[in-house]
Amino acid sequence: MPTFKLYSPRVLPEKFRYPAMLERFAQTGEHPFLYPWWFVDAESEAGALFFDIRQNDGRNLIPFAKVDDGRGDLACFDGDDGSGNPRVLMLVLDGSDRFYNFMDFDDWLLAAKKDANGG
Repeated sequence: MPTFKLYSPRVLPEKFRYPAMLERFAQTGEHPFLYPWWFVDAESEAGALFFDIRQNDGRNLIPFAKVDDGRGDLACFDGDDGSGNPRVLMLVLDGSDRFYNFMDFDDWLLAAKKDANGG
């Protein structure tokens, strides 16, 4: 699978750290099959757009994955969390008032794998 770029530390909150597993996925391209989810490449047009969108949400979000199955959801890290294992907050882009989150990257990854395997 192709590699992807994460957002540069110069645009991220000072104390924010990506989970080590996501950094490995980005550097090596070796990650589980997650379709309909895909990892956001920070240097792509979509990555730039998602970074702009997140600034309008009122939360300090760091986008990292998008689902393309009609839900319109963008998985983001809590940019205020400097633990290296931040909560995953969902930015729902379908105009609804839905809101959900995950305890951390591992929790999100488990849910994304279930989506990829049909639930």
